[in-house]
Amino acid sequence: MDYNTTKQRIVIILGLVMIFQNGILFSQTNKPKLEASLVVASETSYEFKTQTLQKSELLIKPEVVLKLNHRSKFVFKGQLYSEFMDNLEPGIPNEESVSTFSKRLFMGNTTNLELREFYYYKSFNAFKLTIGKQQIVWGETDGLKLLDVVNPQNFREFILDDFEDSRIPLWSLKADFNIKDIGVQFIWIPDNTYHIIPSFDAPFFTKSIFKAPPENIPANFNKLDRPNRFIKDSDIGLKLSSFKKGWDLSLNYFYYYEDLPVFYTFFRSQTTSIEVSLTYERQQLVGGTFNKVFGSSTFRGELVYIFNQNFTSNNRNDGGVEQSGFYKSALGLDYIKGENVLSIQLFNEWITESISPYNRDLFETMTSMLISRELLNDSVKAEVLWVHSVNHNDGFITPQVSYWISTNTQLLVNAHVFYGEDNLLFGQFKNRSRLSLGFKWSY
Repeated sequence: MDYNTTKQRIVIILGLVMIFQNGILFSQTNKPKLEASLVVASETSYEFKTQTLQKSELLIKPEVVLKLNHRSKFVFKGQLYSEFMDNLEPGIPNEESVSTFSKRLFMGNTTNLELREFYYYKSFNAFKLTIGKQQIVWGETDGLKLLDVVNPQNFREFILDDFEDSRIPLWSLKADFNIKDIGVQFIWIPDNTYHIIPSFDAPFFTKSIFKAPPENIPANFNKLDRPNRFIKDSDIGLKLSSFKKGWDLSLNYFYYYEDLPVFYTFFRSQTTSIEVSLTYERQQLVGGTFNKVFGSSTFRGELVYIFNQNFTSNNRNDGGVEQSGFYKSALGLDYIKGENVLSIQLFNEWITESISPYNRDLFETMTSMLISRELLNDSVKAEVLWVHSVNHNDGFITPQVSYWISTNTQLLVNAHVFYGEDNLLFGQFKNRSRLSLGFKWSY
């Protein structure tokens, strides 16, 4: 436990509290209102291949909302996470990719405390300001992300965890206002925190996207080069949204550091070894979303273009990395009839230049289908999610049943079954297929 880091966090939190109390609380004529809630959740997973427990976790999530008046509030969300198997993140992660004020506080190998959200919200009529540690969600897709790139992600369970839980909240500023009938959202993120990738020996390390060095040649990994300048290395985003003739539309721009570092690999003939440098690179993204309701159906989609995306390459020149423009798109159709829901999505990715990307095609297509039905007066929900790669014939299937035994207690059982060849994105985890049992209690 880093005493200096912990002390810095406490000083900042206390300073913010004093500012809110002296500058805001006592300037309001309305009496502040305090609301508190608690969520306790647990899930245990059995791995079919090894016939052992893959995880057994407990989450305790307190939330406190201090409503100063109908226009402003102060929000705190914490989390205690314990993974008793110490399997998903073996040992104490070094968290090199996480900034000082977003790190978790570890208490041994299996338990950590995390400040999930800590922000102040203020509404000035049409102008709304949110400042502090928060999640900012863009996009319309389910299961796979296109525009939802503002917050990095913890990949300790690949993409199986709920997005809300796997996102890493960032210290940021968000301003929402209107210019005539155009909604404007401006975001500024000085928090230099990026994806948390599990270690090489973790069950969900994504080896398929990292090119392994040649056998019998030693590899030296340089220290991770993480941006740390408060202003110059900040991320900036802008979102414009509008409603036209029944269509919800948005146009998005994001100037940011890619959350996954680029692996530059160089062969050193003098020492007959491989030198690997991990560097975060600047990116620019433009995109948009659209959706419209047609009776019982909703048609929706996302379009994204990334300038000069870096790809690990089969070409050894330039450190084994090549750049290209990168188009991504998603089209979705949701159909709802009574208690039944059918959702179908089509994802496409297009690398525009004739490069040689490692372990992927220049044009790739994936599909997803979600079928769900609510039963017994909505106390039971049964659903099946299927994600499939058309190019590589790998994917995963997740059936799940949840049951509300009371208004605040939910039981669930689900399975995650991966299939495909070992060197593919989903197929690499076919030995990690599992059955999970869990519950969630809220107060």
